[in-house]
Amino acid sequence: MTILTVFLLLIQQILSGCAMTASQGIYNEDAGLSDRHVFQDKCSKCHELPDIKAYPYSADDWAKIVDFMLDTKEAEQHISMKEAEVIKNFLRRHSILNHPPLFNEK
Repeated sequence: MTILTVFLLLIQQILSGCAMTASQGIYNEDAGLSDRHVFQDKCSKCHELPDIKAYPYSADDWAKIVDFMLDTKEAEQHISMKEAEVIKNFLRRHSILNHPPLFNEK
């Protein structure tokens, strides 16, 4: 191999890596797409997906429901703790924001 060929291959690898990093950044910045996908993919493994707007749950209520499912419904077999946080954030953003919590801590 000539030095020029090695140089061109190196440049190609660098550009390829930059393009991949840029596309991952775009995907991660669009949290609505990625967290919706996690919600749909993970939650539908155990039950039908709820119409979030149809339930009078606050953002905190939804988080408690996810925690309940992880603790009692063995959802941790399908959902990692990181994915659970992503799902909670998705539900928080799409919940009825001004609704008072239904499920009080005792």
